[in-house]
Formats: sequence, C-alpha cells, structure tokens
Amino acid sequence: MKNILLPLFVLAVGTLPLQAAEKSPNQPKGNVTFEYRFADGLQQTPDSLARQELWFRDAKFGAFIHFGAYSALEGEYKGRGNGFRYSEWIQISAQMSSAEYHQVAAAFNPVEFNADEWAQTFKACGIRYVVITSKHHDGFALFKSMVSDYNIVDYTPFKRDIIKELSEACHRQGMKFGVYYSHAQDWDEPDAPYLNKRCKRSVLHPDLPADFEPDMDRYIMKKSLPQVEELVKNYELDLIWFDTPVGMNMERAKLFSDMVRKHRPDCLINSRLIHRGKGKIEPQYLPLYDYVSIGDKEVPTKKLPLYVESPDSVSSSFGYKTKGNCYYHTEKEMVERFVHTVCAGGNALINNGPMGNGRLDPEAVRIYGAMGQWLKVNGESIYGTVRNPLDERPEWGDLSASKDGKTVYLHILEWPGSGTVSVKGLTATAATYLSNGEPAAFEQEGDVLKIKLPAKPLDEYDTVVKVQL
Repeated sequence: MKNILLPLFVLAVGTLPLQAAEKSPNQPKGNVTFEYRFADGLQQTPDSLARQELWFRDAKFGAFIHFGAYSALEGEYKGRGNGFRYSEWIQISAQMSSAEYHQVAAAFNPVEFNADEWAQTFKACGIRYVVITSKHHDGFALFKSMVSDYNIVDYTPFKRDIIKELSEACHRQGMKFGVYYSHAQDWDEPDAPYLNKRCKRSVLHPDLPADFEPDMDRYIMKKSLPQVEELVKNYELDLIWFDTPVGMNMERAKLFSDMVRKHRPDCLINSRLIHRGKGKIEPQYLPLYDYVSIGDKEVPTKKLPLYVESPDSVSSSFGYKTKGNCYYHTEKEMVERFVHTVCAGGNALINNGPMGNGRLDPEAVRIYGAMGQWLKVNGESIYGTVRNPLDERPEWGDLSASKDGKTVYLHILEWPGSGTVSVKGLTATAATYLSNGEPAAFEQEGDVLKIKLPAKPLDEYDTVVKVQL
C-alpha cells in the first residue's frame, strides 16, 4: 500500500498541471475576504472553550471532503447544470427529478476508494483532522442507516460504509475525524425546507399534490434527528459539521445539540447548526455550538472575537468538477489563505472533492502536498499558535505567536521592495529564518522592530521570521 501511495504523493507534489498554472477567466484576482458581524461582548461558554482546547485550537489544518453520488457526474448531467460553480449541487443546477437522481445514486460505485490511502495522504500533508460529508443536501448517506435505505450500503453496488472505514483509518493515523451532515436541507424529502430559486420543488417531486404542505418538524423527527443519533452513537466522532440551517430556530437546533451532547460530550459542534455562513452571530445561540464556521471560501481580514473555522477549498467547487468552469488555486494562494486564517484566530478546513471512482483528486493532492512541504519547515509558526498579537495586519503579510507570548512569527507573504519589514510594538532579543535556521539581521528603533531582508524570498510561498521577545 505504501509503495503505491508515496510515488503518487511525490508525483502530485512535483508536477504543475496546466489547469493550475494558467488563470481561468473566472478565477478571482485576490483572496475572497469578508468582515463577519459579531454582536458586542460575545464569549464562548466555558464548556465550549474546554472542548476547543482538547485539540481543535492547536490543529489549525483540516481536510474537508465533499463526496457522494454527485461526484460521478463531475458537474454536469445530460449537458445540463455545468454553469453553476458547485458540482455537489448538480441535482438543482441540472433540474433533476428525485427519480432521475436516484438512478445516479443507485449506480454509484467508487470501487477505488481506499480509506487508509486517503488517511495516509492527508497525514503526510500535515493535516490534523478530517471532515467528510455523511449526507449532503441531496439526502443520500455515505453510512449504513436504519432510518433510510437511501444510503451507500443499501442502495448501491458498493455496499460499504465509507464513514466507518474513513473514521477508523483517520484515527489509526492519529488524526481527528468528523462528519458533515445537512440537517435542514434534504432535496429527497418533500417535508424538508426548500428555498432554491434555480429549481422548483415540483421539478424534484413532480408527483406531489398541488396542495402539499411541507412539515419541517415531521422531516426532523422522521429522518434528520434519527440519522444524527445514528452517527453520534455508532461512529467515533470528534466533530459534527452542520450546514444551511434553513428554518432552524432555538427549539429545533437544541434537539440536535442535545442529541450530540448526550452521546458524545466532547464532540465539537459548529455554528451552522443555527447560523448561516454569513450574518450576525448572536449570544443566545452560543450554548448550542462550540465554534464559528464563517462563509464558504471566506478569509478573515482581521482578528475575530470568537474562535472560527474557514471552510475553504482548493478549487472553486467543493465536489469534484471537470465540466464547465472550474479553477484551482495556486499553491501560493492556498498557503496565503491558510496563513491569514490562522493569524486571525482560526482553523482552515480546506476542501477536496474526490473523483467518482473513489480516488482522491490528483490536483488536490498536489496542492495539499505543497502545503505539507511548507509546513514541514514552518509548522511551528502554525500548529499550537495563537492569533496576531498586534492590532493590525501588516501590508507585507501577517503574524502569529506562541501561546506563552515569548515568540512572534512574521509571515512575509509579499516581499517588500525596500528590503526591510517594520513592526511597531515588538522588542526583539533574537530573530531567525525558519527556512534555514540562520539569524535575521534586525535593529530596534524604540518600539519599532526592523528586519533587514535578503534580496530574494527564502521561501516561494511564505518566508517566516521567528522573533524572540
């Protein structure tokens, strides 16, 4: 197994496919950034802080995986749907009826899936935790469910429990494991809330009577909550990642939170249980979850009052996509996005969409691999650190710090033409380049630290200077 994996990993890291080297017309010129809105005086509960401290705050780098029946379609169905950026939404973008999509699900057979190979690859790339879609909005589950036979074990020729296999493989590698679960949206269930303008409910379910009245609570009690109970009872979960809380209120969200707490008290819950990826974070819901999931592919531009996680992706899609417009970020872009998220006070959950045959996307592995190579040299500036201790983020990059406050790491992402970076508010006793261990020339002018840089960057992605205070 190792003899198969390592050549693939080296090849993926060492090559640069045309799709990554050339800019797509749809590729943004810079990072997608945001200003999240937080109510004043927010504080995470002591229980949530304790759960974060167990492992989450130190981990920093997670792998997000969007995998399901949609992966086999690669973003298009019978020539339809390829204009939408997210291939995992193909049922909506291609306006597929439930019966049509069931045929796709019934044929799903990812025979090349190898949980140990996935886990070994992630581990080699410096990833500390893994979160995979156990049920996306299409309603199809990647685990054995007694609640609904619309799952990979009972409905497909594959007949294996991907969640079970990957959970065990990740834990064998010493990584934490979590599942994504779409608790409100479920396109296979007429009772689930539905607000998609691209496809009418009547297209998904053409046999529904004209006077049909959806009942969200009936859906929750029939499928959503019982499946969450199956997940937290039957699988060793460190985290559960809810999404798109359409129609969620305090009473409904509490059902899910209480269910998780009952069976897995240390399992982390994300804010999309009740909050959308965008919008204001309000104090009354804080006891229901443990940390804030910001918007898809959004990178913090400043320090945030609560601990966050950015659900990013190596590409413009989350599911595997080859049809229609799709771009991949460059390695430098991904390192920069990762660093800014960590320095703002958060984790980066960076997505890859495996192929329909069950193998990891080689382009995603290549990008992960480049990040992993950078982390082998510069990991101490990321893992176990805290956010930028200063009030502002410098134009040339960002800062992270050790927990004891005795070390600050300067992440020089843009090489200054002046040959010097200045940081107000730091008084240094020593400075060292992580890339080669050599001292960095510096001088102190009052409370302004000035680092004299070499002519060229020492790292093509991010040259890190370790400053001891």
